[in-house]
This record gives sequence, C-alpha cells and structure tokens, in this order.
Amino acid sequence: MRLVVDGIFFQLAHTGIARVWSSILPRLASYSNLKIALLDRGNCPSIEGIERVDFPSYKLHANSAADSFLIEKYCTELDADVFLSTYYTTPMSTPSVLVVYDMIPEVLGFNLSDRTWQEKAIAIAFASNYVCISENTRSDLNCLYPSTLARSIVTHCGVERETFRPHDNQRLQKFNRQFGISKPYFVLVGSRKQGHGYKNAQLLFDAAREMRDLEFEIVCVGGEQKIDPDALAALPTNVSARRVDLTDEELACAYSGAEALVFPSLYEGFGLPIIEAMACGCPVIATKKGALAEISGDSATFISGHNKDELRHAMSSVRVPSHRKQLVEKGLRRAALFDWDVMARGLHGSFKKAQEDGETSAMKNFFDQWKWLRRIQSEVDVEI
Repeated sequence: MRLVVDGIFFQLAHTGIARVWSSILPRLASYSNLKIALLDRGNCPSIEGIERVDFPSYKLHANSAADSFLIEKYCTELDADVFLSTYYTTPMSTPSVLVVYDMIPEVLGFNLSDRTWQEKAIAIAFASNYVCISENTRSDLNCLYPSTLARSIVTHCGVERETFRPHDNQRLQKFNRQFGISKPYFVLVGSRKQGHGYKNAQLLFDAAREMRDLEFEIVCVGGEQKIDPDALAALPTNVSARRVDLTDEELACAYSGAEALVFPSLYEGFGLPIIEAMACGCPVIATKKGALAEISGDSATFISGHNKDELRHAMSSVRVPSHRKQLVEKGLRRAALFDWDVMARGLHGSFKKAQEDGETSAMKNFFDQWKWLRRIQSEVDVEI
C-alpha cells in the first residue's frame, strides 16, 4: 500500500500534535507492506524508511481548494492508495483517513467561520475513515457529525518510554542547576491565553496568590513567550513564575522533580502531558473535562477547574508523603497502558479499510461530485 502523508502540522507549529506525529510516523514506517511519502511543507523531520517530498508551504488564508488539487496531483504522481493529513488538508479523489484530535472549536463555541475550522469541516466531510484519539473525542465527533459513527474508531496516544521515565537525583540536580531552580515547583504546560481560555491557566495563578505558607515556583513550559505581567505582579513574595522552552528530555526531568503537573484545562481531546508526567513519576492535578477523566483513570487528583481554593488544597495535598506515594504508583501503572505501537496499529487498519472503501462505486461517485464542488470553490475563492 502506498500512503501519502501531508506534513502540514510540522510547518504550522511544534506543539503536542507535532510530537504525536514524530512518534507515530517512525512506527508506521516499520510496516513492510506500507510505503510512505511525506509531503514536506517545511520543518518535517527526516524519518528512516519514509520518502520526503518537497511541497509548497500552506497558507492558512489562501485558496484551500487549489491546495487540494495540488495534493491530488502529487497523490497521483506518487501512486497513492490512501491519504493522511497531520492536520486538516484534503486531496480530491484519494481515499482519506482523518485523525481527529478534538472537537474544541465546535463544543466551546469558537467562531466556526474562521478559515481553519472551515477546513476542518471540509476534511471531516471528505474523509473515508476517522481515527479519534479518545472515546470523548469520538463521542463529540459522532454527535456533531452522525454520519461518522460507523466509520470511526478510537486509538489512544502513547508515551515515549525511553524519554518519559523517572529520572534519578543526580540528573534532577543537573536540570535544576541548568535552569536555576532552587525551590519546589509546579509545572504548567501550554498556552496561558485569556481569550477562549479553555486551558484555564489563570486558575493556577489565582490559587498561588493565596498560598503564603509555601515558597515555590510555577514553571510554565511553552505557550506564549511572556507571562502576563499583571499575573506576575499579583503573586506573593514567596511565589515566583518563569517560562521555559524544554526538549523532551528536559521536560521529563521537569516532571520528575516537580511537586505536580497542574493541568486545569476545561476541555482536552486527550491530554498528552498527563500521561507523560505520570510516566515520570509526577503527581497530576487535573479536571475531568473532555477526555481528561478517561485518560487519567483514578490516578490524578481531580478538581472542578472553577475554584481556586479547591486547587490550592490539591496543591497542598500532593505534598503529603502518603498521598504522593499513592499518586506516583497509580500514575506509573496508568501511563503504562498507553502505547504508540497500539495507535499505529489502529491507523494501519484504517488505511486498509479506506483503500477498500475507495474502490466502491458509491465512493467513486462521491469523489466525482466532490471534485466538481471544489472546482467551483477554487474559481471563487480568494486569499483573505
């Protein structure tokens, strides 16, 4: 089978989705019956066993229908049986498997006229089969798009166990020296934006304002380049905060030495930091929103995500030795359940199904109608 993968997300960002594909693509490359060509729009990694093909960069606000015609041209030249995008791009008549990460914009009421979310809706309409990274994501997808029910599966993300593991004291001391960390700290991962705010990072700063009995630091990993000055100014003298960019190895060290990962998100399609932290022996404080209860099992300290005093209590409780020991042991067992090889097998099975579906007369008729509609769109679409 010949698989063409659009590496668009590597061009767009280096966040969790890019890390998912960095783990999955090498595993797909190990299948002897699968030949993979990766369309490189920029920043794609070099992966053994995968042919990297130079491809024009993606413009979020340009003519997406024209981009689809170009993708199909390459799929034809590469003799593709199935197409797979790392985000929400589509060909014209090559059967497509779509990985659905979450339904955050639809569930939380984002502006769905935004070009990105329109492209997502187009990708959902076109795909032959759907691979959802959690039961919660599949449930939301099926509710919003009932026609996907019979063609969608769940296959969870995994953990890179060689990287995300408990680190010894010597390595942790080196990490602390490298980043100038000299007191207990809690880890916060990802965006701290106030806009849609579903990551809910402000709750941690609100809780920290009233924690005057412990000297500690908030280590913000990734996200916006600067921490909100007003949030910093409101912290008491015993609490500080910093933002850092970390490699995966450094992130594993950060988890291993932290008091806890604080993950107060109000919706997640999966929550990769949770299982990576657990794999490092780091207690997790999280909500049960979206897929977080599904992923965490009984191995996290749960909060509602709406009460700073509740979070403050949780941050204190994870430092109690007996409770902490229990959380670490449960977390290590929980993280062991998530395996990238299992996700790769789920994807591989979907490729076969999509290839078979693409040979049916119904699907061929659909592709003909689809090309007609996209051709009309390409003639009226403009860059905005």
